[in-house]
Amino acid sequence: MNGGQDVHMLAGAYALDAIDDELERRRFEAHLDGCGDCAQEVRGLAETTARLGQAMAQTPPPELRSRVMAEIGQVRQLPPVVARPGSRHRFARRRVDGRVAKAVAAVGVAAAVALGALAYQARTELDDLRAANRQVEAVLAAPDARRASVKEGQGVEGTVVLSRSTGRMVFIASGLEPLPGDKTYQLWQLSPGQAHPAGLLRPDDSGYTAPTLAVPVSGATSVGLTVEPAGGSAAPTTTPLLVMDIPAA
Repeated sequence: MNGGQDVHMLAGAYALDAIDDELERRRFEAHLDGCGDCAQEVRGLAETTARLGQAMAQTPPPELRSRVMAEIGQVRQLPPVVARPGSRHRFARRRVDGRVAKAVAAVGVAAAVALGALAYQARTELDDLRAANRQVEAVLAAPDARRASVKEGQGVEGTVVLSRSTGRMVFIASGLEPLPGDKTYQLWQLSPGQAHPAGLLRPDDSGYTAPTLAVPVSGATSVGLTVEPAGGSAAPTTTPLLVMDIPAA
């Protein structure tokens, strides 16, 4: 670190425990004891990181097993084996046994193909999730990360973290009620006279949304959250649940 400005810019990395150099860490902690602005920034980013960690904690899709079993269930079952009387019984039994072996092999192949396809899909989903998580972490750890939060009277709380250097901002919300299947929460970037769609959100059972990554729209000064029909709207159709300023650079 070569100056006071460099010290202040380490708040995001420190909140994420991303300062690897021990000497640099100790210097920042010494600076932190006497800098109220950095202390507040670290507390805010640490709180946001904890919430994002809860929101991003995901496991492979829980419906994977049921989907595999459903695929297997579509494979036609074999007819019951009926013994034939007379001298041709042994030959018929061998022929039926051969059909059984082939059919069992076909079922095994079909199940393996179905399982492989679903496992590939689950792996792709997880890879996409990890890539999104890395982008979220990059925003939080950026030296110029800035955070803002607001809590409305209904208990709905929103947090946005902006990093101009990464060209991204991250939004999460908590305290949201579950919606019926024909409704969704939608995020907007707001500029004078305009609302730009910024993503659809669906809270988990505890009311938290997964982090939403967005590219800041030129001229946008705030973000808002509304309830919209499933699939989202081109423009807000309901009164925003919350509106908050985008942090200044």
